[in-house]
Amino acid sequence: MPRGTPAKPGDVSIAQNGYSYTQTDLGRRLTHHLIAEESLGRPLTGNERVSFADGDRTNFDPTNIVVTVKHEQSINKRLTKINNKIHELQKERSELLTAQRNLKAQKAREK
Repeated sequence: MPRGTPAKPGDVSIAQNGYSYTQTDLGRRLTHHLIAEESLGRPLTGNERVSFADGDRTNFDPTNIVVTVKHEQSINKRLTKINNKIHELQKERSELLTAQRNLKAQKAREK
């Protein structure tokens, strides 16, 4: 749709942030929100958040659209961060233990 052309209901545009917006009779709405509302069979509530399960803002498969309660989403996001950090630390620990074993073996050979 060219700039300056009035949008009609159903017109879709993609913002610079990568999110897709669909023009409705009530104004522009995030496309994934509309899909979530259709799947739920009701409008979203104020404390519900909608996200993409795979993080791909162009994947509008209804199974990829996840609705969570705001607090629940915050908890899930924090848990994901913690789990990623645990994974990084376990990897670093493993590397350090290997280095420690190698040093001990090297010292034993030098004796």
